[in-house]
Amino acid sequence: MTSSRTIIKPETGWLRINLRELFEYRELIALLAWRDIMAQYKQAVFGVAWAVARPLFSVLVYTLIFGKVAKLSSSGVPYPLFTLCGLAAWSFFSTTLAQSTVSLLGNTNLITKVYFPRLAVPLASLGRGTVDLVISLLLLGIIMACYRFLPSPNALFFPLFLLTGLAITLGIGLFFSALSVRYHDLRHAIPFLNQLWFWMTPVAYGLENVPENLRFLFLLNPMTWVVQGFRWCLLGVGGMDWTGLGITAVFAVLVLLGGLFYFRRMESGFADII
Repeated sequence: MTSSRTIIKPETGWLRINLRELFEYRELIALLAWRDIMAQYKQAVFGVAWAVARPLFSVLVYTLIFGKVAKLSSSGVPYPLFTLCGLAAWSFFSTTLAQSTVSLLGNTNLITKVYFPRLAVPLASLGRGTVDLVISLLLLGIIMACYRFLPSPNALFFPLFLLTGLAITLGIGLFFSALSVRYHDLRHAIPFLNQLWFWMTPVAYGLENVPENLRFLFLLNPMTWVVQGFRWCLLGVGGMDWTGLGITAVFAVLVLLGGLFYFRRMESGFADII
């Protein structure tokens, strides 16, 4: 009687990404993503209604404080539309970053007991961020209809900004998820980083409200270009500096490749040190 053995060997190459293997584990990725989405609203009084209530409450607060009290400019667009469009981009980034950072730590039992491509775990973290993005865009469409505000023809370029934001989010998320395996206290720093990054990104206010001598600091923030791009595409407000966008797109690709490289480099030791 002969016995068969399966030997699992790491992929060779600079990034060592086996896309075919990831595709074979697509059901696991979908299952992990669905579990994270359901865990967010499990035993909540209002359930999934919170997914709608959170962006609406945020829009109301920012409109009251920045639009009515501070009377900041919104490029001639109703402030609720202006803010919600920025929140759509930001919520995807911040939610995914927070989820991916703790994704490996939250699946310790799975990682230490069975084999599967570890990249599947942070990829599944895109689930909740995607839900937030879809809900925010649907709300934006409803409010645009209430204001009888037609979408901009620039909407054809929307996938470009969406992919740029996805690359930045995934790249940083992969880096932080791998780093948090070694330094567990990183997960406690992410909420502070998210909050600081939020106020350095023109989400609740327009870039035109930032003083000229400080504006370059905001333009160094890649998420500024993503948020501005969302507004330019969907609302038709704000000029688009294609040179700056090109630099941001190159930066996004480098961040994604860097995050993948660091994640794959550290992956072999996850089960030992987690």
